[in-house]
Amino acid sequence: MNASSSDDGPSPASRAIAAWEAKETATINSPVGIIGTLLSGFTFACLFTYVLVHYRSWHDFAAFVVAVLLAVLGVLAVVPHAATVVGGRTGGWQRAFMWGAGAVLAGLVLSAALLGNASFSMSALIGMVAALAIPCFGEVLAVGTAAEA
Repeated sequence: MNASSSDDGPSPASRAIAAWEAKETATINSPVGIIGTLLSGFTFACLFTYVLVHYRSWHDFAAFVVAVLLAVLGVLAVVPHAATVVGGRTGGWQRAFMWGAGAVLAGLVLSAALLGNASFSMSALIGMVAALAIPCFGEVLAVGTAAEA
């Protein structure tokens, strides 16, 4: 038999394609995590602005600035966890910081909607879900980042 017989296993081309397909499915988490985290932050900023303007009677611009700053802080809380996973170790305080930031943002939306003469609204519920979606997509980003490393 010669060296290129069919008993030798898969060809080098099929092994390369299989490796490429495996890598492609493993790294799809990274763009999904980035896009999901950013969209969740944007959704949180929009809904928190709405809650502050309509239920707390804040000035439009002030509510928008505060909501955007909090959304940016929530999105940036994902970075330490994703960076730690690249080194091959799982984050302890990094993961707690990320989830704590999401919980604090959700609590801010809840308190802004319920304190005073306001009532619980659908915009507050969606804002809380968006605040908790930021660390959820942060976990997806961390898995994708670990797969690429």
